[in-house]
Amino acid sequence: MSLSDFDQLPHNIPISATIADIEEKKGFIDYFMFVIEVKTKGGSKYLIYRRYREFFNLHQVLEFKYSPENPDKRGPNTCMLPSLPGEC
Repeated sequence: MSLSDFDQLPHNIPISATIADIEEKKGFIDYFMFVIEVKTKGGSKYLIYRRYREFFNLHQVLEFKYSPENPDKRGPNTCMLPSLPGEC
């Protein structure tokens, strides 16, 4: 029996990520920090912390790189990304 592509992946490969919490940070600059829980194929979990602007910057790069020039004609290497909500 041959293994599927998924079965051949190492156990430390992330397979899902969900926003576990949002922390408000107050100080000289007030901002929100997203706490993201990442689950791996092997069943372990870890947390990463990211500010809204980091998501926004990544979203901008992905849109530039992978959005189709014409939304009605998607190519094989393009996709329509969901819009991000506004910053809190």
